[in-house]
Order: sequence, then structure tokens, then C-alpha cells
Amino acid sequence: MAIRVLCCSGSLEGGGSERQLWQLATGLDAERFEAELYLLYRQGLYLSQIPPRIPVHDFWSSHSPHRFGWPGQIRRQQIQQLRQIIRQQKIDVVYDRTFHMSLLTAAACRATSTPRVSVIVSPPSLDFTRSRERFRWLKKRLLSAAYRDLLCRPVAVSDAVADDAASFYSVPRARFETIASPIDVAAVERAAKEIDADCTRVTATEGLFKIAVVGRLSSEKGQALAIAAVNELKATRPQQAVRLTIIGDGPDRQALEQAVIAAGLESCVQFTGRLANPYPWIEAADLLCIPSRYEGLPNVALEGMCLRSPIVATDCSGALRELLGKRERGVLVPADDVDALAAALRERLDAPEAWRERARQAAMWVREHHALQPWLDRMQQLFQQRIASRKQT
Repeated sequence: MAIRVLCCSGSLEGGGSERQLWQLATGLDAERFEAELYLLYRQGLYLSQIPPRIPVHDFWSSHSPHRFGWPGQIRRQQIQQLRQIIRQQKIDVVYDRTFHMSLLTAAACRATSTPRVSVIVSPPSLDFTRSRERFRWLKKRLLSAAYRDLLCRPVAVSDAVADDAASFYSVPRARFETIASPIDVAAVERAAKEIDADCTRVTATEGLFKIAVVGRLSSEKGQALAIAAVNELKATRPQQAVRLTIIGDGPDRQALEQAVIAAGLESCVQFTGRLANPYPWIEAADLLCIPSRYEGLPNVALEGMCLRSPIVATDCSGALRELLGKRERGVLVPADDVDALAAALRERLDAPEAWRERARQAAMWVREHHALQPWLDRMQQLFQQRIASRKQT
């Protein structure tokens, strides 16, 4: 009998966590596993790519926000709905990503004695602490209990994230397993070859230094640092034609656009908004910039490595240090250091062959260490282990 897996997410928007949940749900061996999805919001770029064989449940299409008034009432309704789905669909194991979903799945799985796998994608000492969650002290206690729960196998995307989570939640480090994020190399390469008229027009400009930044437009992603570094580059090399393309959307968009106007960089910086397919832009870039203040294992780094795009990133993540090495596969600069990032931009212009060699080494590394199928095999093995563990208790 096939193992029934419920994959849980807030939505299926275009972020790295949503993409990997989609990859898992659609990539499981259909002869051994039956996937279902639970979403809070039935929306997102990947929703149309869910095959009919995978049922999709969601919360808000059947609930009205006007029915909720007391603090915690929505959360209780979501947990109740999850419990019902787990029981009605005879779910064997639950999979979730991000602490928001873990808060819900932990309570539902505890009530139904259902094993679960909960993935932590960013260092909680930064990600959770800087979130705008209400009642954070209480939610931190709930998450600590959730990751200690013997029904749960907490998974971190890197050893650095696992170390941080163990310390932040006061959970034994041995409870955490590290499984690095994957990249579907063939799919990314195919998508990068699709025609994007705007990208083609930018690429055709002779002598243009093309920089790409991809991610949600929010303070932790550091797009303001990239804008400031481009401003410094233009100040030191006014004749150099530069185009910084910022791909994504989010709460900081207006502030970032105002920063561009204030710096007089309107001709150098463009905002594309969220793109269903950012890969032509990443492949066409002379430099992929990851200016984050903190990260777990950023998917855009894997995508850039896959497409042989030279990468400069802030030194904000142990996983990034492992990915890029000691300048073998990319260059790290201190976080929030405009001068250091601007110096890296100039170095990319002055030593192009060294940067292209790093990109070649990065492409080989990502194919060896982050291929999709080994990740799917490991996750399937982990689901089987969780079910076996439940039967033994």
C-alpha cells in the first residue's frame, strides 16, 4: 500500500521553500507514495503545475475572515481542519517547511499521532527573531516543543542552520538532520533557454555590465546594499554602463524604488517584479549578487551555480560558505559592507576570466552535491523511517 504524504505550505508562490515543496510532491515515486497538499492560501506560481492526481486542500477558500475575532481563533480552526484532513485522507506522514507551518502541523500531528518531517530553512535566531509574529515568546516555546516531539524529525538545510536551531530552541543537536536543498539542473537549464524579450533586449546592449539580484523585496534580502554598491561603482567608474536588475516583489519595493531615484540611478536599475521564470535573467547576468543579511541555503545560489553565473554574496550563511568555498566557486564579502561589495563589482570587471572559472567550478559542484534525485531518494527514505519509528513506539 502506498504511503500517503501530506505536504503543507502557506501557498505555492515562487519562493525557494514553495518550489521545493512542489518538487517533492510531484517528484515522489508514484508507485510507493501518494502526495496531497495542504495550503493556507490556494494561490501561487506552482499551483497550475500540480497534476490532477495530487489533491489540494486549503483553508481560506472555505473560511471567512469575518468569522474570527479572538486571538488564536484562526490558528485553532486551521489545526482542526488539518486534523480532519489527516484522519479523513488516512495520511501516514506530514511534511512542512518554515516555522509558520510547523506551528500548525505539530499540534495536528500530536492529536492524530501522525509522524512528521519539519524543515527549517533559515537560522531562527535571525529569521524568527526578526519576524513580525505576535506572541513570539509563546510561539518560540511551542516550536521548541514541536522539534522535541518524538513524532517529529526536524531537518535543516545546512549544518549552520541546524546548530542555530538547536541553540535557539534549546533542543538537542542530535535531533536535527541536515539535508541540503536540491536543484533540478535539467529543468533550470531548459527554463533558461526560454525567450524573454526584455532580457534579450538588455543582453544585446554592448559593453553593459549586467548584475542580477533575485529574491523577496524585504530587508533581510539586502537589495538596498546592491543599489548602494552600484551607486559607488558609478561614482568611481562613471563611463561604465551598468544595469542592476532586481527580480522579485515584497514590502520594501516602494522604499527601494525611492532609494534608486534618490541616488539618480533610474537608468541603471530596473525592477521586474516577481517572474514565473527568472532563469534567462540569471543566465544572462555577468554577475549574480546575493546581498542578504542572513540566509539558510539560498536557492538562487544553487540556480546561479547551475547556470554558470559568477556569484558574489554576503558572508551571511554557513551554507553559502560551503557552496562558494574559499573563492573557488564564488566570492563572499562582509554583510552590510557597501565598499566591499563595490570592490567585488570592480574585480568582476577587471578579472573576468577568474570569475568565469569560478562559475565553471560552481556548476560542477552543484551537480555533484545538490542533484534533485538523490534528495528525493533521501526524503522518501526519511518518510519510511518515520513511519517505521511510529510503529515501534
